[in-house]
Amino acid sequence: MGKMHSDMGVVMGLSISKKGVAVIALIGLVAAGLFACGGGSDSSTTSAATPTDPGTPTTLVSSANGQSTVTCAQNQQCIDPYAAALLQLPPALSVVATPWTNTSTNIITNSLMPYVSGSNPATTYDPAGSIFAVTSDPIAGTRTFKGNGLPTTLMGTFPVQSGTAAYPYYAALPGGTDPTTGIAYSSAAAIGVSTYNLTSTIPLNPVPTGFYPINSGIIGITLTGAVWHIEVANDANFNYYNPVNALPVDQCWGHPYYGQYHHHGYSWKCFPNQGTSGPSPIFGYALDGFGIYGPRGEDGQMITNAQLDQCHGHTALVMWNGSLQSIYHYHLNREYPYSVGCFRGKVNYDIALGPSGNNTGMKNGVPGYINAPYP
Repeated sequence: MGKMHSDMGVVMGLSISKKGVAVIALIGLVAAGLFACGGGSDSSTTSAATPTDPGTPTTLVSSANGQSTVTCAQNQQCIDPYAAALLQLPPALSVVATPWTNTSTNIITNSLMPYVSGSNPATTYDPAGSIFAVTSDPIAGTRTFKGNGLPTTLMGTFPVQSGTAAYPYYAALPGGTDPTTGIAYSSAAAIGVSTYNLTSTIPLNPVPTGFYPINSGIIGITLTGAVWHIEVANDANFNYYNPVNALPVDQCWGHPYYGQYHHHGYSWKCFPNQGTSGPSPIFGYALDGFGIYGPRGEDGQMITNAQLDQCHGHTALVMWNGSLQSIYHYHLNREYPYSVGCFRGKVNYDIALGPSGNNTGMKNGVPGYINAPYP
């Protein structure tokens, strides 16, 4: 397999050369090859769901060969046309044969994935450990997240270690050069986990106004202090894939991209306080302000894509801002795109990927976001 980029951060109204495209392809995309994932596993400090929980999948539904990358529809994740042009994103996804993916059925068997080894707390990567706080300002109508990007859940051992099951997949791929630090990685296996300025301000009371394609690599903030990334990844020839189809991830379904740890696929596996019955609680927030809830619906069963709209959400009773409300929200589930397919509310990318202006954290140093709702 060629090396894959595995996420993207895209700016609006910015003219960028082909060389700039590599910089724009930030969140989870690794220089010109297959995106490499890594991360940690469960432990007594993470409350993963029990095997009897309807929200615990043993398989995932992957994207289909030829599936659109630009049309907002069920089972798809749509990327803004401007972003697609910057990234040389083709109009359709490809599928790659891996030991854990049945390319005839598009089913990923979780137990067959050679997870990245290691079970490391945040203190392994920074003495301060995980730093994360959420504050609300009812007067300004905003919710703000501040942290260092390290989650409270365990992470794998990064760089990926030689001799482990996941290593050959990573070592075969070029690592690229981090656009914010200038570090040139010898291969994807050499990429470690590091802190960054996780700052995000989103609406406290979002309103659904449309179905808007995604224009950034980060799509949401987890309540464990990490982020979700978009579910596309490209190889050296700019064929695009579902990241968890193309490469193994860690046992908490996270990995670093240029040091930034983030989640894909079965992202909620290690999240705490999931419960085992009834509707799932909120696990984080999308950049448009709407909540991202776990996989169990009102009936306590795994939500299916057939129950969700083209943005991977619906309106139903959930706990929201401290009370039971009927409000639009997204769901995590086992079917591609797993989290957010598009945004139902407009996003101010400048402050949602804050701090405002150019930064080397949420924006990975990419300039050009406008401090206003988009589109």
